[in-house]
Amino acid sequence: MSGGKPRPLGLIFDLDGTLVDSFADIASALNRTRLHYGLPAVPLAAVRAQVGSGSEALVCALVPVPTAQQAAALQHFLAAYDETALEQTRPLPGVPEVLAHFGDRPLAVVTNKTLHLSRKILQGLGLWARFALVLGGDSLPRRKPDPLPIRYVLETLGLAPADALLVGDGLHDVHAGHAAGVPTVAVTTGVASRAELEAARPLHVIDRLDALLALYD
Repeated sequence: MSGGKPRPLGLIFDLDGTLVDSFADIASALNRTRLHYGLPAVPLAAVRAQVGSGSEALVCALVPVPTAQQAAALQHFLAAYDETALEQTRPLPGVPEVLAHFGDRPLAVVTNKTLHLSRKILQGLGLWARFALVLGGDSLPRRKPDPLPIRYVLETLGLAPADALLVGDGLHDVHAGHAAGVPTVAVTTGVASRAELEAARPLHVIDRLDALLALYD
């Protein structure tokens, strides 16, 4: 420990809204799917509000088609997003500094995005090699807010819950962290408001990822 700041032995990050700003590309793919079904485009804010629970929930909420067409709508969205995923998506401010600062210990990503798309984005942005483990929403039988993915990371990396740190922008992240017994920091660069995040009672709520550097060694 240096300067009295705690030193996590490993860190777990969410992806969308935590490490990368991907909302414009998600909205583009979603609106391509809506257009395919004869629906008008929806604004970015509407898409942003639905991100976090995985592609199925996003498409179900914003592409209102009959039940028999839902699977096809999901596949259309995933194919469209595979094309748009790197058009505007970029690392959020402070991400390079944070990954460099904590790069001497194991880092992981746990996201509800599919593993294929998560890998595509992280590789495309040159970030994939930074992580010892990346779990997508389809990597395990359950996804956040269930604690299973967090516990899987802890077991795989040999970390005790108290020795890790989970960082995410959504309520799913905070709830998963609490359920897994992992100290959790929420960042306001994603889907949840500061008030919503504070109500979920993470250890800290920060406005930029690199604010972690003032809190942890």
